[in-house]
Amino acid sequence: MVVPTDVQAAFIAAAFFADVGASSIEAAWKESPERLERVYQRFRFRAVAYPAAFVGPSATLFLLGWPAWESQYWSARFETTGGRPFDAGLFALFLLLLFIGGWFGNRIGFRWVVSGARKKLRALYLSVLLMTVGIVLVQWPAPIRLGGYEAFRRDPSSLPYIWQDGTFFIAFCAISAYCVVPLVVWFLLIRRSAKEGSPSG
Repeated sequence: MVVPTDVQAAFIAAAFFADVGASSIEAAWKESPERLERVYQRFRFRAVAYPAAFVGPSATLFLLGWPAWESQYWSARFETTGGRPFDAGLFALFLLLLFIGGWFGNRIGFRWVVSGARKKLRALYLSVLLMTVGIVLVQWPAPIRLGGYEAFRRDPSSLPYIWQDGTFFIAFCAISAYCVVPLVVWFLLIRRSAKEGSPSG
């Protein structure tokens, strides 16, 4: 999880959940507006809880500990937040965008499922995924090199690999698991509920 990809990840996760739970959403839509609203609230909760409880705190930890790596060396501003409200404000804006990304992914996912546009929804979130992969590749080898902004700009190959710093790598593995496990659990719950034709659990 890094700043240039996290907003898209929040959007993709929310839209994907709506796609996976389409049969539950469609069943609720056919039954009554009240049931549809209850199902929508469950999906919306996940969509905003994921960036709020998992991605946001994880990004905060890395931005405080390794700001250049977390921002993938896009700007030195993430390393100079002390006493600089504008630079610090970039991170505040990022956290706000995380919430908006999750909310919007759920909103558009829900609407397109109800309107029968699941193929369009899949094309959208897969396009966002491909764009995000492109962003990562443009900055390569940023994801696997650990250091400061200026050092990376001078010579990325002079920086150690992320697995050569024990503290960072342990944190990276633990936080990655922390962010992935809820996605897997929610995916399984949503898919099971969709198969049963019940509101998503």
